[in-house]
Amino acid sequence: MKSTKLMMFAFVVSAILFASFVLKDKPKLFLVGDSTVSGGWGKFMHQFLDTTQISIQNRAISGASSRSYYTAVMHDPNLSKNGGWKGVMKDIKPGDYVMIQFGHNDDSPVVDTLRARGTIPGIGTDSVVLDNHFSKKKEIVHSYGWYLSKMVSEVRKKGAFPIICSPIPKDRWKDGKVLRADELYGKWSKEVAIATKTSFINLNHLIADKLDAEGEAKVTGIYFAADRVHPTTAGSILSAKAVVEGIKNASELKLNQYLKP
Repeated sequence: MKSTKLMMFAFVVSAILFASFVLKDKPKLFLVGDSTVSGGWGKFMHQFLDTTQISIQNRAISGASSRSYYTAVMHDPNLSKNGGWKGVMKDIKPGDYVMIQFGHNDDSPVVDTLRARGTIPGIGTDSVVLDNHFSKKKEIVHSYGWYLSKMVSEVRKKGAFPIICSPIPKDRWKDGKVLRADELYGKWSKEVAIATKTSFINLNHLIADKLDAEGEAKVTGIYFAADRVHPTTAGSILSAKAVVEGIKNASELKLNQYLKP
């Protein structure tokens, strides 16, 4: 009898320790990007992922570009209080996932004293040395593609899985269709994904297709704020659903297993 009780006690303790281990070490999904992620679709991913199995870390920063996120040098120091990219690298563990979406702010001037966030257009190796107004130091500014590639490489060195997303579309229309970013950041983000053999979610097209189906009259004012760039709550949820669709379509992504039925 005593032996049975001891065995039961040992079983219960083992179960508790195992559960604690699983909960403590469950993988994390880091969301890295700008305001269309931080206050946009990133806020609603918990509705579509099983958070008992995976933790969602919304590390996107409003106003960030790939450059300012990577360097964590921003016009408002409070924005980078978590360390930007360095903070993600500090917390990431093998088996985690990192979704990366930039582009909306990368087209800012490379040399300026307002935000200091612009990157060189394209995916080339060009660079420019300048005095950063906020860090008061010399800075080597690279291309949009260079920063994305660096992030992908550093995620992999940590044993984690990078995912590149093209930027979401803006509320801009022509001939009844949302303008795609096929010649700029949508194109460049895809090219980086191909060059680095990284999973790619074409959010620009996935979301634009959904908006086309709704029509301009309905989309404007419902899915976007007055600036026609930032999504409303309805627009953010629509974007989150597009992210989920992209995850489902990427059969190589083990992230699929964490989607809610």
